[in-house]
Amino acid sequence: MPKTELTSRLIVASVGIPVTVFIIYRGVWPLGVLMAASGVVGAREYYALRPDQTAAFGWLGAALAGALPLLAAAYPDYGTFTSWAFASVLGAALSVLALSLWLRWPGGRPMDAASRTIMGALYTGGALSFWVLLRALPEQVSNEATAFHGAALLIFPVTVTWLGDTFAYGFGSRWGKAKLIEKVSPKKTVVGAVGGLVGAVVTGAVFAQLWLSDIPGFALSWQLGAALSIPIALVGQVGDLAESVLKRDAGVKDSSHLLPGHGGVLDRMDALFFTVPLTYALLVLARPWL
Repeated sequence: MPKTELTSRLIVASVGIPVTVFIIYRGVWPLGVLMAASGVVGAREYYALRPDQTAAFGWLGAALAGALPLLAAAYPDYGTFTSWAFASVLGAALSVLALSLWLRWPGGRPMDAASRTIMGALYTGGALSFWVLLRALPEQVSNEATAFHGAALLIFPVTVTWLGDTFAYGFGSRWGKAKLIEKVSPKKTVVGAVGGLVGAVVTGAVFAQLWLSDIPGFALSWQLGAALSIPIALVGQVGDLAESVLKRDAGVKDSSHLLPGHGGVLDRMDALFFTVPLTYALLVLARPWL
């Protein structure tokens, strides 16, 4: 990695990480606003990967991507949120089809317009809604839960994902030879993937031991933290590769140049689009045994 790019990455990270942690700690509404903004930007990046003006209704998809995290902040209970989210997605889908009558037919590919519009919103704003839901989860199930507990539970998969990716990069750069899936991502190696998995498991065990052992309703021992980190790490690598497929299909290196050294929202959040919703699901399913 060029020194200038590494410097840019470190500067962005040194500012972005503390600000994000502070917003997470402050509560679901500040986090919901941050995720809504990220969803709008991420959706716009998704539609811009193939800037075909006859396909996606980018303005509608971006609006839906921003609305979903705000709905999660307004209704942090999963059942209530999904009712509102389903109604919003259905309304957007029907609106796309209706608009296609006038704006995409006969030569504008209405099927592409519908699928790309909704996919862009769900991939970004839909996935980011689970940041809000996971942050609110302890306080939804226990009156003893505090802001620290919700923040720690959310920061857990974020830390496991990012440090796992860091370990993967370090191991792959130093010892990687055999390619993982060369046609998708030529730089990713089998050794890097294994190193990322090991790093994620160690990170999860340490994080759980330090900060998750006393969360009301979701107390995790270091053994459970390590065990949960395995699917998080594996799915995170899938998310990383999935975004690589999108970029290779579009013929671009980065989704945007929003964050110097990091690319865009899609580049920075690729694995987290997968791992945070997965963590929410695993914790809800495992709660009776915690």
